[in-house]
Amino acid sequence: MKLIVPLLMGALVACTDSDSGPVTVTPKNVTVKAGEKATFNASVKDAKDPRVLWSVEGGDSHGTISSSGVYTAPAEAGTYTVVATNAVDTSKKDSATVKVEAVQTPTVIVKVTPEVVTIGQGTATDLTAEVSGSSITAVQWSVEGGDENGTVSSTGRYTAPNTAGTYTVTATSVADPTKKGSASVTVEPVVVGEVAVTVSPSSGTTTWDGIVQLTAEVTGTNNLAVQWSVEGGDANGFVSSTGVYRAPNKTGTFTVTATSVADPTKKGSASITVEPVVVEAVAVAVSPKTGTVEQDGSFSLSAQVTGTNNVAVQWSVAGGDDNGTVSSTGVYRAPRRAGTFVVRATSVADPTKSDSASLSVEAIVVPTVEVSVTPKTATVGQATVVNLTAEVTGTSVVAVTWAVEGGSANGTVSSTGVYTAPNRPGTYTVTATSVADASKKDSSVITVPVAGTVSYVDPTGTGWRLVRNASLSSGNTLVLDLVGPTGQSGRGADLTLGLDAATASWSTVDGSEYVANRGYELGAAPQLLKSALKGSTLSVGVYQKGAPAHAYDGALLSVALTVDVIAETPAGIVVPLNVLKAHALPASGSLQAINVEVGTITTAQ
Repeated sequence: MKLIVPLLMGALVACTDSDSGPVTVTPKNVTVKAGEKATFNASVKDAKDPRVLWSVEGGDSHGTISSSGVYTAPAEAGTYTVVATNAVDTSKKDSATVKVEAVQTPTVIVKVTPEVVTIGQGTATDLTAEVSGSSITAVQWSVEGGDENGTVSSTGRYTAPNTAGTYTVTATSVADPTKKGSASVTVEPVVVGEVAVTVSPSSGTTTWDGIVQLTAEVTGTNNLAVQWSVEGGDANGFVSSTGVYRAPNKTGTFTVTATSVADPTKKGSASITVEPVVVEAVAVAVSPKTGTVEQDGSFSLSAQVTGTNNVAVQWSVAGGDDNGTVSSTGVYRAPRRAGTFVVRATSVADPTKSDSASLSVEAIVVPTVEVSVTPKTATVGQATVVNLTAEVTGTSVVAVTWAVEGGSANGTVSSTGVYTAPNRPGTYTVTATSVADASKKDSSVITVPVAGTVSYVDPTGTGWRLVRNASLSSGNTLVLDLVGPTGQSGRGADLTLGLDAATASWSTVDGSEYVANRGYELGAAPQLLKSALKGSTLSVGVYQKGAPAHAYDGALLSVALTVDVIAETPAGIVVPLNVLKAHALPASGSLQAINVEVGTITTAQ
């Protein structure tokens, strides 16, 4: 098929650019902080070329400015000048002043609370540090003179030495190590009276491996710390720093001692009797006795041991790990196969005693993976998109991989299913493949149709323009009428129009000439009606003689073009049409160059 596209013809007049005018920069004065940005605008009066060249006097050390007028201030405060120079006539320029102010950095201050404190030897106090002037409030704690003057934790807890004196604890800012705060801590000597240590209870009874909680009261000193110990060493039991005594696995009476840290000659003690364990008949009971679990699933069991104070058990699965595993706390993990399996708990105190549970492992019904793509079919234009979705059932893994059959020449598809059609017509297949099961997939068929007709969008406005002649245009042939400005009149017009020879060609109007007169009085022969075709360039003109000027109240002349449409031509192709030159003879005056607006020609389905 063929489609006609109008071109404008210029007869005799050429346009020339006006001289470049002065430059004006706005705003004229700006104040910014160091490193901030400011935007300037520049206008060039009475010039077709409005471009300017931006610069900063003194170079980049005074700031930089982009080609669009965005100024970036330097780090150093000062007053700088921004210049806009006419790109056509560099003698014309204008400038603006930028005042750059320094950025004020807040001063970091560290304050320790309390600043003065008094504590006893070996005791502790909590200090806090407040940091202002920075968002980083962390500090490093330290004690002047090192650990012999006491220690301080990362949270500010200071522990005094066993030596009286005044010590300085310092908090140093992490943000600015030159900034510090400190506290003065006075450590008073221990007031020593008649030191006495009393242990409670003074006696007690427990069984093998049993525990007894002891406490120590210290009087006659403000240092209440004690050192705990068991006479005879670890073979007679253990005692923690908090007085918890754990008995040995033997009978006897053992002495636990608390020794004053302030006066190691002062002690208190407790006598603990360890009795033999009364052994009954050991029994193990597992619960629940039965249960059901899925393959690779978990099931919790518990075991109760009686007849001994050693209630520990050893868990096991009959037949070994192939039948599942069980943790030390009785959590059974089923194998990946169906069956009935026995889980046993055996007493640690008496390995001849045990109990078990019978657990049924059910087979897992694996659903069939299915993929469904929506929509199944779609028709889209060249280089346009369609959103596809894929629903995956039969698995918890619903992800898919998208692909276009034949590769990117047939379009592209994103990881989210957005398909972009190629720049040619055809039928293309887009496939979604299940990540869980690559054998499962589904597709959508996308059609990019070929062009069948031609569309023309008339230009807007009321000046000279080419508009579609609806009664004469059909299929791929387009007839365009030249119309003039409303309220004016004239005696003729001429156009020089250009087409892309690869997509369209000129056609005759009414089957004879390449131009048709629509509004002028041509008079007697020879009539002033002309047309000439050279390659893809068409020159036409219509002028009247011997008659009053014709009002521009409708079509003045017509041209026609045909767009070449073949089976491979996609819809949506833009056909270029250009007005190379155009003139009009007004009612009064001489021939004038005119600007003729052209609409948009595209192929359609």
